[in-house]
Amino acid sequence: METGKVTERSEQIRVYGMDRSLKEEFFPPTDPPHSDGESYDFPRDAELLADAEVDRWLLFLGGWKSYTSYRVGQLEAELAVLTEGFDVMLQTQGAELEETSTKRLLKDSIKGKVLNDDPSLQTLKMRIAVKQGHLRILRGRYHMYDQQFETISRIVTRRGQERVRP
Repeated sequence: METGKVTERSEQIRVYGMDRSLKEEFFPPTDPPHSDGESYDFPRDAELLADAEVDRWLLFLGGWKSYTSYRVGQLEAELAVLTEGFDVMLQTQGAELEETSTKRLLKDSIKGKVLNDDPSLQTLKMRIAVKQGHLRILRGRYHMYDQQFETISRIVTRRGQERVRP
């Protein structure tokens, strides 16, 4: 297996579900929520927000939470393909190296030698590392949006209960 094939398969996974020619499995891809491209300040005392502002925060955070979840899923699928392809190529080349060696080699030595001898495999490994970093960042953002969404949601629930009480 070549790194080009692994990259091609990764791209196929990335666009899965977006292909409108699929009759039974089309999942409409989402665009990022509308925003001014700037960062935002979450209110320190969200309890003091007017109802309209609370609604705006729920929509804003819910939209970003959903979009982040979508992006996490895409990255996880791409990483699964890239990692599996990398592992297959590494094991294949490692087995060939072990076969030709006159002495027993450690797994780390084999991995290091294979990576040192194959620049395309080094590139693929770095691509995986960068995507894993992106995934960690997105998971962190998802958690942040989720926590902030829950905070605003509790305010909505509390206000609703206060309005119902006699």
